[in-house]
Amino acid sequence: MATQTFELTTRVDAEPSAVIDFLLDLTRHRGLHPFFVSAHVVETGVDDEGPWTQWRVHERPRLGPFRYSIRFPARMLRSSGSSMVGTVRAAPGCSLVTTTRAERVHGHTVLTELTTVTAPLPLLGYMASQARIAHARTYSLLPGEFAVDPDAAGAPNAH
Repeated sequence: MATQTFELTTRVDAEPSAVIDFLLDLTRHRGLHPFFVSAHVVETGVDDEGPWTQWRVHERPRLGPFRYSIRFPARMLRSSGSSMVGTVRAAPGCSLVTTTRAERVHGHTVLTELTTVTAPLPLLGYMASQARIAHARTYSLLPGEFAVDPDAAGAPNAH
C-alpha cells in the first residue's frame, strides 16, 4: 500500500462547533461534494475517542467522461467540540482518513483538513486526485452555507 496526503483550508463565518456539526452530518454535503448521491446512518455510538456515526455513502465519481457508482462505509468521529476525524473505506485496501479542526482566528473560523489517502500504488494517484477534487469543491462552497441570507432576516443558510 502507498499513501498520499493533502491539506485544505477555508474560512467560514460561524462558530467552530457549528462548522464541525455541519460536516459531521453527511446528508448536508448534497450540492457541495461533487460525487455525493446519498448517505444514511447505520449506527451511532460513543467510545474513548468521542461520539461517532457510521454512515453508508453512495457516490458517483468520474473516470474520464464516465461516471460510476460506489457505495462504502464512512465513520465520522467528533474528537472534540472543534475537531473531527473521518474514515472512509472506499474499496478493499483503499481508504481516506481526514482530520479536521476548526479554530477562531480574527473573528472567523479557519477550517483545516488533512487527508491521507491509502491505496495500492496503481490506484493511489487516481484516488487521491478524486478525493482532492471532491474535498476542494466542498471547501470552496462551504462558506456559502453559513453566509447570512438577507431574505431570511439574517439567518444563516446552514440553519
